[in-house]
Amino acid sequence: MPDELPDALHTQIEALSERGNIARDAGAIEDAIAAWEQALALVPQPQAIWDAALWLHASIADALRAKGDVAAALHRFEAAARCADGATHPFVLLGLGACRLDLGHPDEAVDPLLRAYMIEGEDIFADEDPKYLGLLRQHRLVD
Repeated sequence: MPDELPDALHTQIEALSERGNIARDAGAIEDAIAAWEQALALVPQPQAIWDAALWLHASIADALRAKGDVAAALHRFEAAARCADGATHPFVLLGLGACRLDLGHPDEAVDPLLRAYMIEGEDIFADEDPKYLGLLRQHRLVD
């Protein structure tokens, strides 16, 4: 893991991220995505080594999923998974599995959904469509 981002850069990224969070909370998904994209553009290369890239990709992915652009959301969740610690991040795993199931690929959805369950338990599915946890139950992987 690299050293931390320089303070000024970290502050800029945090401010844009917060602007995105506020926009998302207000239902302005496009504005949220734009703010997070601006923040992501500030993350130094290679972006995947920085924590900020993980949560920015995941935030963008979640917003894309919320607006129904599941294919683009999957692409962003995959980018988040390639970031440091992304392959074991339960929110990223849940997003990967949910998008894959929603795109009609249940066999590809099982592994990330199960890994999210193994890390966080059933709670991670609390705000999700029951079909995601149901897929694991259908495969007799969870009770």
